[in-house]
Amino acid sequence: MAPDPQPAPIVTPRQILIGFALAGLVATLWSGWMVVSRIGATSHLLVSDVALLRFAGAGLLTLPVFIARRAEIARAGWRAVLVLSIMGGAPYSVISVGGMVFAPTAQGAVVIPGALALFATLIGWAWLKDRPARDRWIGLALVALALALIGIEGAHTGTWQGYALFLLAGVMWAAFTVGTRFWGLRPLTNVAVISVTSLAWYVPLVLAFDPTAIFTAPWQEPALQLWYQGLMAGVLAPIMYTRAIQTIGPQRAALVMVMVPVLATLMAWLLLDEAPGPLTIAGMILVLPGLAFAAGAFARRR
Repeated sequence: MAPDPQPAPIVTPRQILIGFALAGLVATLWSGWMVVSRIGATSHLLVSDVALLRFAGAGLLTLPVFIARRAEIARAGWRAVLVLSIMGGAPYSVISVGGMVFAPTAQGAVVIPGALALFATLIGWAWLKDRPARDRWIGLALVALALALIGIEGAHTGTWQGYALFLLAGVMWAAFTVGTRFWGLRPLTNVAVISVTSLAWYVPLVLAFDPTAIFTAPWQEPALQLWYQGLMAGVLAPIMYTRAIQTIGPQRAALVMVMVPVLATLMAWLLLDEAPGPLTIAGMILVLPGLAFAAGAFARRR
């Protein structure tokens, strides 16, 4: 006789409030990552230095997790480690931060999440045979239109190199997202995989062969990148986002994360005096409902 199914855990209003607060904090942290990456890319540091500081910090912090969960990682196999560490590790970081050298924060804040939503859906359909629901095609169409508008602005303003790198970064993170679902690693295990593997190969490679500016730049610059990239965005944000999903569900959490383009643009405007262009503003207006629909936040209950 099959055992009776376990009842779903009861979520109290206080837990729901905490879940939304965590999702909002993660949205703020990821928006701040855009601004901090822009600061690092346009300061005395090199792009390779920013990635080094991120994974030196996150790799050391998550090394105990990597060791403790080595059996889970071994079951996933070397292909999983290779794909995830490339698509979400140091190569992704270099490309996404590299885009900040050529283009303003607002463009990256729209293009990277937009490309992530669009290509994660397409890759998931091709790889996992996960056909998107009809409602989500509306969101994907809005996202594609937003990306096209920002691409036009990038061509006219000379920031197309940054746009191209942002677009590539979104595709890479989409592949990382789908790969995460395919291999079934837990979120913190994922963070440990991409951080520790990057610590193992990328950090020594840069220190040995790249003319790093970490030791000649004002100490505040590498300290900011190490603290924010390595700890706040690299470790704490994924943990809090996972907790938010467990509490309020993925659709509600995704709806809160739609605010990343707006928050990052406002932060860049206030802190870096970067006013977004008209087509970037239009793209942002389109990408907000597009991301919400693409994430299934407005999906009809069956």
